[in-house]
This record gives sequence, C-alpha cells and structure tokens, in this order.
Amino acid sequence: MSHYNYPSQGGAPNANSPNPLRPYYSASDSPLQSYYNNTLSSATLEEELAAQNELNSQAAAKELASYGLIKYMTLAIAAPFEAGQTLLQVQYLPNDDGFNGDELDIAEKRRREQEHQRTLEAEAERSRYYDERTGATGAGGYYTGNGSRYNEYGHVDRTDVRSRFEQDHRDYNSPAPISSAANPESGELYRPSVYDEASRPDYQMAPVEGGVWKAMTDLANHPTEGWMSLWKGQYTNWIYEMMHLFAQPTLEATLNDTFDLYDDTIPLVHLDHVGPNIATMVTSHLVVGFLLSPLELVRTRLVVQTANPLERKYSGMVNCFSTIIQEEGFTALWGGVNLFPTLIYHTLTPLLANSIPLIIDRVFKLSAADSPFLYSLAELGLNTIELLIRLPIETVRKRLQIQVKTDDRRHPVAGSKKYRTVVETRKRPYYGMVDCVYRIIKEEGGHHKRVSSANKGDVTQRPWYSAWGVRGLYTGLGMHLTSNVTLFAVGAVTNLQDEGDDW
Repeated sequence: MSHYNYPSQGGAPNANSPNPLRPYYSASDSPLQSYYNNTLSSATLEEELAAQNELNSQAAAKELASYGLIKYMTLAIAAPFEAGQTLLQVQYLPNDDGFNGDELDIAEKRRREQEHQRTLEAEAERSRYYDERTGATGAGGYYTGNGSRYNEYGHVDRTDVRSRFEQDHRDYNSPAPISSAANPESGELYRPSVYDEASRPDYQMAPVEGGVWKAMTDLANHPTEGWMSLWKGQYTNWIYEMMHLFAQPTLEATLNDTFDLYDDTIPLVHLDHVGPNIATMVTSHLVVGFLLSPLELVRTRLVVQTANPLERKYSGMVNCFSTIIQEEGFTALWGGVNLFPTLIYHTLTPLLANSIPLIIDRVFKLSAADSPFLYSLAELGLNTIELLIRLPIETVRKRLQIQVKTDDRRHPVAGSKKYRTVVETRKRPYYGMVDCVYRIIKEEGGHHKRVSSANKGDVTQRPWYSAWGVRGLYTGLGMHLTSNVTLFAVGAVTNLQDEGDDW
C-alpha cells in the first residue's frame, strides 16, 4: 500500500520543498529570487571577465616591454654600422676639380665678391665727391664713411677691399675661417679643396675613402667625437621602429577589412590573386612612412652633425624638432625637396622586399622545400637587385635631409648655430632628387686625386668621361653584399646538413 505525504493543516507547503505529488519536480524560483540569482551570476561573470582582461593587459604590457627592450638592444647593435653608412652617403668627395663645388659654385662666389667690391667702390666714390666738396682729404689717401681706404690717385686699395671682404664674409658657406693665400690673384676666400688639411676645422673628419668599418673607426677615434658618437640618433630610430611596428600592420588590417580581402597574416605566395593585398600592403607602408618621415629627418641630422658642444646645433630629438619648426617652418618636416624621395622610398622598399618570394615561386617555379639551394641562390640575386635599386634612393634622401631650408620670411632663432657636419658636405644645395643624382654622378663619380699642399692649384685635366660614374650612389654597398652573401652561405650549409641527416 502506498503512503502519501499530504500538506500539513497549518498552511501551504514550502515553496522550496519537494512536491509530494510530483517527487521528481522541483519548483521554479520566484521572480525576485530569479532576478537576484541572475544578478549574482552576471556580477560574478563581469568580475571574472574584468580579472581576465586585467591579466591579459598585464601580460600584453610585459610582452610589449620585453619586445621594446629587445628591439632597442638590436638597434643598438646595428646603430654603429648605420651611422658609418650614413656618413659615407652624405660626405662630399669631389673628383679632380680640387674645389668644394662645381663651376657654378666658383662662379657664384666670384660674382658675390665682385658685387661686394662694386658696392664698396660706389660708396667710396660718393664719399670722395663729398670730401672734394668739403676739402676733407688726407695725406697719402683717405677713407670713406664705411672705412674703405683710397690711395692718392682716387682708386680703391684692393688689398684693403680684400681684407674687409674676408672679414665680412669669412663665414659664408664655410665651416671654418679660411685663408685666401691659396689663390691671391682671384681673391678666393674659400676652401681650395676638401682634401686640404690646413683649412679643415677641428670638429670635422678627414675624407673617408674606405668602407663602413673605416668610417666607424675614424668617427670613434676623432678627438671631438668618440665611441658614443656611433649611437647618435639611436633613440629616435627606436621610436620610429616601434611606432611603425604598430601603425603599419593596423592600417593594413583595416584596409583589408574595408575591402573584404584575405587576412594579412597569410603569406602572399599562398594567395591566388595577390594584387589587392599588395596594394593595401604598399599603401599602408607609404602612409605610415610618410607620417613618420620627420623622425627619419631628425635622426639623419643628429647622426651627421658634429658632437662638439661648441658647434653642435641640435641638443637632441625634441630640440631638433622645435628648431626645425622655428627656423624652417612646420612644412619642412614633410614637404620641400624631401617629399618626392620619401614617397618613392616608402613605395619601392616594401614592394621590392615583398615581391621577391612571389617572383621565386611564380616566375622561377622554385620551392624552398624542394630546391633549397636554388631557392637561396635566387633569393641572393633578387636581394642584390633590390639593393642596387634602393641604395641610390636612400643616399639621395639623406643628402636632402641634411639641407637646412632657408626662409627669408623667418627671422633666425636667437642663439641658433649653423649646422656643422662631422664630414664634409656639399655647400651648394641640391634642387631636387634628379639634380642630386646628376651632381653626385658628375662631381663624385671619377677617381679622387689628392691635391698636394705644395701645389694646391695644380689640377691634372682628365677626359670628360672619366668624371662620370655611379660610385657615389652606392656607398656602403660592400657591407650589404657581404651580409647577403654570409646569410646565403649559412643557409646553404644548413640545407646541406639537413639533406645529410635525411640520408
């Protein structure tokens, strides 16, 4: 016989107790209790998510700090080599003309000297006319109101004019006081040659004729530079690399999502249609490179300027930015002669670098798994071609970056110094990318001849074709080729070892 539990006479059964009629049924909670339980569950879930996000943020911050430190140390190792290459790329080594400039430079210097002399003669003529009217003459000659001395025949004393001109224009386009003893007849008041030791300022290095290692050792052994100069501009370069690391992939992913393209993490060689992805990749590199180009400008100027505190123009990255804005204008950070080379450099560099695997895979039909040696050999050849295209653009960019833009509408900053470079640079500015390439080939392409101190004016005439060459556009090429060949050799040896293990 079955027994049932009936409700007590005292009232309704407890809502939380089992139903006697349906022993396997559990009563649902009340709306208030259900809301209370759901609220507790949501709060607990939010707390767990917040704790998880905090842990993820801390892990991401630690990972970012570790990566930033590793990146800084990596750039510190490469900084001396990049500094040496930069100095080689910007230094001016003319061939056999013996002067710091071409024919246009010399003509411009003579024109300015003649204009100055004509001004002195005109002022002296007016003063002489005034003295004749008033009878104020002196024995053996007289002086004008501006101090120019005339002889008893009423002609300007050329010796006095030359000394005054040298005093007034001693620092025009010249890094140090220059003597005119090299050519007294023409009155040249400028350095006779970049190879002349006597007229070279103390803070400037002698012309570096060797490679990157020679430039590094000369910079480290220079009295006003030292070993620390090998790391000039490293912090600016680190800031640039870190900002580029986050900005470029983010922009590329955004463009890919906007145009509904494949994920940018998939290698291009695995895509059927690579055109759209290459377009977004190049566009992201171009935009980010253009926006961050002021950091490249500042870094180049910091590396090239002298470390002598008495002659140094920029004390650091922030001071360089503020000085450029005050003296050259805000647009000098992006525009001017640097605009076109910047756009070309940040377009061709990623395009060439990312096209190499595609060319090897789809043109040469080579695979790293099937033909590792041939793949490495093709990669070496294409990397060399990419280097031959990129180096001239990089050289032109750096030469244009160290040109301090002069704006007549702006007043010079109080206490501002001239931009003194640790290596000899071309004093006459380049007018653009094409002019820079032409001048480098024409003026620095031939063999360099030392002008002896005894016969500084004796310059051997060479055939016109001997002055043409592209060696000035490829400074630092040997270092990059050595690096590429070394990587190829290491990869070839590794592949041979792997094949031996398979057998």
